[in-house]
Amino acid sequence: MKNFSIIIRDAREKYMSVAKQMEEKINLMGGYAEIIIEPEKGSSQGLSLSKDCECIFTVGGDGALIRTAKRTVDKKVPLLGVNLGHLGYLCDLDSESVLEAIDSLFEGNFEIEERMMLEGNLLSNEEEKNIALNDIVISSENSTQVIEMIVYVNGTILYHQKGDGMIISTPTGSTAYNLSARGPIVDPLTELILLTPLNPHTLLSRSIVLPDEAEVAIEIRPRRTHTIERARICFDGSGPGSSVFSPGDRAVVRRAKEKVRMIRLSKMNFLERISKKFKEEGGF
Repeated sequence: MKNFSIIIRDAREKYMSVAKQMEEKINLMGGYAEIIIEPEKGSSQGLSLSKDCECIFTVGGDGALIRTAKRTVDKKVPLLGVNLGHLGYLCDLDSESVLEAIDSLFEGNFEIEERMMLEGNLLSNEEEKNIALNDIVISSENSTQVIEMIVYVNGTILYHQKGDGMIISTPTGSTAYNLSARGPIVDPLTELILLTPLNPHTLLSRSIVLPDEAEVAIEIRPRRTHTIERARICFDGSGPGSSVFSPGDRAVVRRAKEKVRMIRLSKMNFLERISKKFKEEGGF
């Protein structure tokens, strides 16, 4: 590899200085690098890369990598994250290790992993599908209000659930919101779908692991006659595709045809990386 795009979260010195160091290193080694400031977080705007781009660096954190992955997934260019933020599970590098990593990329010492994604839409708007690398979350439009959900898997009712909502997660997203909601951690290279309730109003609720070919639909059930309790569907947090829907409509989620390609430089396996992250945040 010798042709790179470096996507930075914004033009602040914190990000630009690291990107400039990377650009200088790549140029000295006879390669080419372009620095691109990513669009605003809520924007659906894509990214224009040079036609010879072989690798995309993202400089920021997990959020920057996720946004760039969604904006460039059709280009099939592998990504590598440089973490300058808080604890990150997706970004392998930091400002101290990125220059050494460039040497490895030039030498071809890396692996490429493929990560599954999810796609979703409202049944009332089947044409507007959106994708997510981490998760698709169904929650109440009013954060203080409980919603009652009917959860379907492949057209069959799985259960009724009252609570704050539902996280539908990829394996990559198992260490994101799903982890905070006490869902299971799974290897990001597996291909499955995780269902994790958000603050369920029951003693018997558990996360459920589904095969990747499953189709999940969630319908909001009205609980009161004097008010309409709406739900919101969000793709990898707030941003493009987030929509509000009313009782009677359904959010439908399935595996996306697109896959994200990510570069892996570390020789640590998934469990070793997880153990390291937990130690960094004081888990044990």
